[in-house]
Amino acid sequence: MSPNEDVSSKLSALLSQVDDATRTNELSKAAALLREASQLAPQDEDIKRRWVSLQQREAGNSESLTTIRTYVESREEDARKNAIQALSKKQLTAVEASEAFDLLLGSSSGLPSLDEVLSTLLSRQIEVRRLVAKKITTSATEAFEQLSPCGDESFRAFTGLLFDKSLWPTKDAQETAQQDLFRLCIASLIDAGVERPDRLMKAVARQLAVQPENVVSLIDDDVFDIVLSELDIRHDNSLRSQAMVAMSRLLEVSKEDGEKLFANFVANHVGKKTNDDLIMAFSAASSVFPVLPAVASRLFLTEGFVQGLIPHLERNSEAAASGKKKSKSLEQAALELLSAACVDKSCRELIRKHCSEWLLSVSEERNGVQEALAALVLAKINEDSVDKVTDKLSGLVMGGENERDQAVEGLAYTSLQPKVKEKIASNNALLTELIAVLKDRPTAAFGALTVLSNLTAYRKPQSEESKRMSQLKAYANSSKPAPEDPLDDDQRVTARCKIILDKAVVPALVSRCKQSTSPAIIALVVRILLSLAKEQKHRAAMAQQGATRLLLQIIERTSQTDKSTSEASLIERTASHALARLLISINPTHIFTSGLPATSAVSSLIPLLTTDHTNDPTPNPTERDLLPTFETLLALTNLASMSDSTAAADLLTRSATPQIEDLLFSTHPLIQRATVELLCNLMAHPSGVSLFVLPDSADATRRLHILFALTTSGDLGTRRAAGGALAMLTEWDLAQDAVVSAPEGKGVKAVLALCADEESEEVRHRGFVCLSNLVQGPGGNGEKAVKVVRELKGQEVLTGAIKRARNPEVLRVGVEVMKVLVEM
Repeated sequence: MSPNEDVSSKLSALLSQVDDATRTNELSKAAALLREASQLAPQDEDIKRRWVSLQQREAGNSESLTTIRTYVESREEDARKNAIQALSKKQLTAVEASEAFDLLLGSSSGLPSLDEVLSTLLSRQIEVRRLVAKKITTSATEAFEQLSPCGDESFRAFTGLLFDKSLWPTKDAQETAQQDLFRLCIASLIDAGVERPDRLMKAVARQLAVQPENVVSLIDDDVFDIVLSELDIRHDNSLRSQAMVAMSRLLEVSKEDGEKLFANFVANHVGKKTNDDLIMAFSAASSVFPVLPAVASRLFLTEGFVQGLIPHLERNSEAAASGKKKSKSLEQAALELLSAACVDKSCRELIRKHCSEWLLSVSEERNGVQEALAALVLAKINEDSVDKVTDKLSGLVMGGENERDQAVEGLAYTSLQPKVKEKIASNNALLTELIAVLKDRPTAAFGALTVLSNLTAYRKPQSEESKRMSQLKAYANSSKPAPEDPLDDDQRVTARCKIILDKAVVPALVSRCKQSTSPAIIALVVRILLSLAKEQKHRAAMAQQGATRLLLQIIERTSQTDKSTSEASLIERTASHALARLLISINPTHIFTSGLPATSAVSSLIPLLTTDHTNDPTPNPTERDLLPTFETLLALTNLASMSDSTAAADLLTRSATPQIEDLLFSTHPLIQRATVELLCNLMAHPSGVSLFVLPDSADATRRLHILFALTTSGDLGTRRAAGGALAMLTEWDLAQDAVVSAPEGKGVKAVLALCADEESEEVRHRGFVCLSNLVQGPGGNGEKAVKVVRELKGQEVLTGAIKRARNPEVLRVGVEVMKVLVEM
């Protein structure tokens, strides 16, 4: 042994003795050992850490460790809370980390909430994470066996260490650790008696999702066989759902090789012809269809696959008819496969040709899940049977239990047709059951939400250009454009929305969102709320039922997630649009309080002021949907009208001035008008005024001149709003000077244009108020204004306007201004 190796060996032994002495609270002995170690390696970092730890122990600085001991010994709830709180606030030293880890792992399995405390230790404490990483490096099997039984969160925190590169000395060491645990999870899944296989499958799926490149070399037919076998419909949903995620990632990272392994798995099990093998094959194939439909379709369309399927199923049915045991699971697996295969047109044709008779017999002769699934497949392959199938599915939703999930899924499909939408909406008992599903049946919630989304969906409005394109396409195909179904006209959709809203659907949606964070679920919820809020009469009821708060919660939750995905971005935009619709029509003071400030809504709405957003992206800018922007402007205008809206106005002017200014130039008159109306309400706040009047600000001057130009807009509403904004603006001294001092008299000319408006006395009234503010301004402002008005022959304009006045108040203001002009 070399001298260096000898020193290293002695040092390792001494440090191990130091840890033992510290653990048994022999602090003097630990100090003596550390002094000896320091003589061997004065600069060693491990020695320095132990000195610090020892000093802290001697000073009594081990509160976290004390709370853990108290928790382990007392087993009390308060002690558990204290331990978690201490572990979340203060970092343990290396020695304390080792002792804390040993304390918790050595405690009895009956320790209450051990999973929560241990997961906090593993996720929050750096030294514990380093300790466990070293254990994995030394013996991955031992670390795995030690931590895998401890609970879901602990196991997740344990496997999460693999992805923290700071814990590993090299990339190779990290890759080796990941491969070791991947193998251990796969090997454990082979064991038929393993506890919580879903936890192991989740770890496999996570590895494949986060850093698949480190384990892709381990993917072989055994891995595929294990994962695909766990898709068996006889397994728990928790395991199947994790296996589905893992399977999706397997196919993604292994590409063509994975497709071959999948095809081999299905073919091999089908070839064995036993019920168990057929169930596994059908379960795997039906799970792959939604993920990789092209791959699954090729297998399904293979010559003889479907043709050979039916004899197995018929023999199974014949066995039941002759009194022998029939496999319900085989029927269900086959039906789920056929249902999934309907996503492909060629597969639907093949099913219609070879399976219709068997499906019809199952739908008529079976009860429960099989009946519901058979009805669903029949609906997918034959539109002519939709009415009959819908009746059957509706009955199963209301009267069934185990089959309810499949029946709801079937209605989600058939309710795409307008006549079915009307049928469901008119079925009071069915609607009641569908809404109840949202609260108490998570497995059917997605299907129920899909039905409600279909019922409440408005037809997307088509521009004239889109209509012409549809006609041209129909002409090119030598066919007439399909007429729009009157059952999907806005009036009918609004009526369905009213029926659903009256069923207290909003509280059910609130309940579902509390139970689920699934993006697919949330996307359907916000789509339904957006449709319900289209009708102005619905908005107050929606707000009373909690829709406003729900939307704000969804937006806040989504803002904290990764919005790089189109789904997350769409959820946030749709929720913000629905919120805007609600805030147009309700009194914001009834919603917003100190606990729920209006600024939360303002920040949610600002992104919709950018007009290039769209829920259905199109390369043609003329096809952009401006409705979200328009309704957002109306909502913000309402918020700005609140008596206590200064904070909201400040946030809006601080964060959205560029967007607002851009919208002033919109070619759409309603957008431009709504923008000016918003500015008019913002003039009640200093932050709004500062947009137009700020010393030495070129931006403010530019905006003021834009406002001058808008007083002569061809749109009456825009002129009226611009006049109102100027009337409020000219109440401020600085604004009076800015208007009067505008080059070439542009400011006063704009005011006189308002006074001379030919169309509206409301506009003329605003002009009179502006003139009154200017000519009666304090200091030299009034005199200067009178001079400019006279130079521009404003008295003549005012005289003509006064003669046309019919409203006494308008006449009074006009006469008052004229007196000032004459007398000054």
